[in-house]
Amino acid sequence: MKFFCKTILKYYLKYVTKIVLAVHRPKVIAISGSSNKTFIRDEIRKILEEKGKTVRANPKNFNTEIGLPLAILNVESGYNSYRAWLPIILQAFLAIFQKNFPEYLVLELGVSEKGDMRYLLSIVRPKISIISEINQRYVESFSGMENLFLEYRYLARRTKKDGALILNYDNARVRSLSKKTKARVEFFGKTEKAGIFQIEKIEKQECGQKFWLKHNNKTQEFFTSRFGEHNVYAMTAGKVFEYILNIYELRNERNTKIKE
Repeated sequence: MKFFCKTILKYYLKYVTKIVLAVHRPKVIAISGSSNKTFIRDEIRKILEEKGKTVRANPKNFNTEIGLPLAILNVESGYNSYRAWLPIILQAFLAIFQKNFPEYLVLELGVSEKGDMRYLLSIVRPKISIISEINQRYVESFSGMENLFLEYRYLARRTKKDGALILNYDNARVRSLSKKTKARVEFFGKTEKAGIFQIEKIEKQECGQKFWLKHNNKTQEFFTSRFGEHNVYAMTAGKVFEYILNIYELRNERNTKIKE
């Protein structure tokens, strides 16, 4: 009975969410990988908000088959309480008529079992996707790393061809996804190679970390108050995203002027 109810709820939330997305048409930014998703999500959200954009992102760990629709619809979870789910089911439907729906959805896509990514991408189609790592973290739910890799390959293929795919060059599996997409590809990492956003140096300080980022023969200095190399990678992914966003905004401005 519990499985039956969960299945009905899952598909109800899926199709309500698809209607909401069709009505409001937000730009979807997808963040995935075996680790570092939350840090990158927070960095992307901060960048968009600083640019004056309206943004909605996954709260907590709402990045699964039920959690993702709840994040998009901006409603709470009823968890294991049937009674708690009743008003949420109505709230989900009313999200179709939601006013001031955000321009951007910054969404973590969680993968822990085979088929997870395919299901999540039957709900959303990302304009920009960021893949941080592919490692052994969830491999126990798959028959090997190759099957786990297939989940991320599907994300690369489903990213809109007029969008962009941002990849961690330092991870060989992530790097190889550049061959599986029709979208623009940008890389980041420590590896020294022409064209990528290269982290040249990381210097720990008393209240954070200073690092130097090189791109197109220009080096800039940045600072993060958070410790750990993963935070430098997250901030770097954010800088790549900002670079792409600026290109798209400039392109839109030119198109608008041509139409005028």
